[in-house]
Amino acid sequence: MAGEKKLNILFLSSWYPNRVSPTLGNFVQKHAEAVALKSNVSALFVCSDANCKQKYEITESTLKNVYTVNVYYKKVEHSIPVIAQLQKANRYFRAHLLGLNVILKNWGKPDFLHHNILYPAGVIALYLKNKYRIPYIITENWTGYLPSKKMKFGFIQTFLSKKIAANASYITPVSKDLRDAMIHLGFNSNYEIIYNVADTKLFFPTTQKSKDRKIRLLHISTLDEAHKNISGMLRVTAQLKNQRNDFEFWFVGDGDVTPHIKTATEMGIYNTFAFFDGTKTTTEVAVLMRSSDCFVMFSNYENLPCVIIEALASGLPVVSSTAGGVPEHITENMGLLVAPLDEKALLESLNKIIDNIRSGKYDTDELSNYAKNNFSYESVGKKFNTLYNQILKTQTLR
Repeated sequence: MAGEKKLNILFLSSWYPNRVSPTLGNFVQKHAEAVALKSNVSALFVCSDANCKQKYEITESTLKNVYTVNVYYKKVEHSIPVIAQLQKANRYFRAHLLGLNVILKNWGKPDFLHHNILYPAGVIALYLKNKYRIPYIITENWTGYLPSKKMKFGFIQTFLSKKIAANASYITPVSKDLRDAMIHLGFNSNYEIIYNVADTKLFFPTTQKSKDRKIRLLHISTLDEAHKNISGMLRVTAQLKNQRNDFEFWFVGDGDVTPHIKTATEMGIYNTFAFFDGTKTTTEVAVLMRSSDCFVMFSNYENLPCVIIEALASGLPVVSSTAGGVPEHITENMGLLVAPLDEKALLESLNKIIDNIRSGKYDTDELSNYAKNNFSYESVGKKFNTLYNQILKTQTLR
C-alpha cells in the first residue's frame, strides 16, 4: 500500500469490550487493532450501566494504537414498556452524539466508518453517512442470522437492518456460511469475506511435549450448554474412557461450570478424565493451548470462533462440529469434522485424532502457517485497508 494516504477510520459497533462486559466483542477490538497497523483508528462504543452516577459518563483510552471512547448512560427504568424503549433509544442515540463530539474534537473527521454487528448501532453509521457523506462497511459476526438459530425479527429491526445493509459499501462477514445466510434473509449489498483475527505472535506452536504423557484435549468457550453442547462432550468423554485411558479433557471458560461439574461427577469422570477451569486472560489461553494436543468444539451452531483459529495458530489439530464457517478451514490435514449432535461420530473422531497425534500425523508448522496467512493481524489488516481505499477511490471517480 505504498504511497496511499493513511486513513482515519472510525470503528462503530453493537458489541465492544467495556467496563460492564470486558470481553464483549473482543474480536471487533482485534479487527480495529489490525486496521491500526496501517491506518489511524478510533473506536466508539455506547452501552447502559446500572452503576452510572450521572446520566452520561465518558471514558477515553488508547490500546494498541486504537483511540477508544466509551460512553455509558444510566439504565432506563419505566413501568410502561413503550416509553422505556423510546427513552432507551433516545439515550443510546444521544450517547453516540456525545462520543462523536469527543472524537471529532480530539481526533478529527473520519475518512471512513467501519461498523460491526449490524443492529442496532448500524443506525449511527447510517446517520453519519447521510449527515457527513462518510461511507461505511459492516463486519458481521452474529450467529443470529444463521438458519440453525431460527431467530424471529420484529418489523422495526428488520426494516432498519435492511436499510443499514443496503447503504453499506460492503458487508464483510467472517465466514461464507454467514454470508450465504445474510443473502438468504435479503440483506442486499456487496460482500467480501474477511476473517477474524488471531494474534500469531502470541499463539504459536511448541515442540516441548513429552510423547509419553496423556493426550490433552481442550475446549474453551462460554460453556453455554445450548450453544456449545458441553453435556454432549461429557457423555462422549465417559464413553471414551471405557475404551482408553491415555487422555484428559479440559473444559475452560467464563461461564457457570457448576452444572457441568455436577454432570461430570454423576458420570464418574470429574477430575479423572474431565477437568474444569475458569476465565483465562488471552496470554493464559495461549500458554494453555501450547500445553494441549487437540482443540475440540462440538457446537450446535457457530460462526468462526476465534478460539478455533487461535488453536490452529498454536499448531493444534481441531475436532469440531460442522456448524457455521468452521468447515471452510478444517481440512483432513488440520483435524476432523462431525455433524452437530452426532455423539457417535465425535467418539470415533476423538479416538482417531488421539491415534493420529501419537503417530505424528499433524504438522504443527503447517497449521500455524495457515493461521498466519489467513488470520494474522497483518493479513486481516491489509485486507480491510485495501478495501477502504478501493471504496474511496471508486467513490471519488463517481
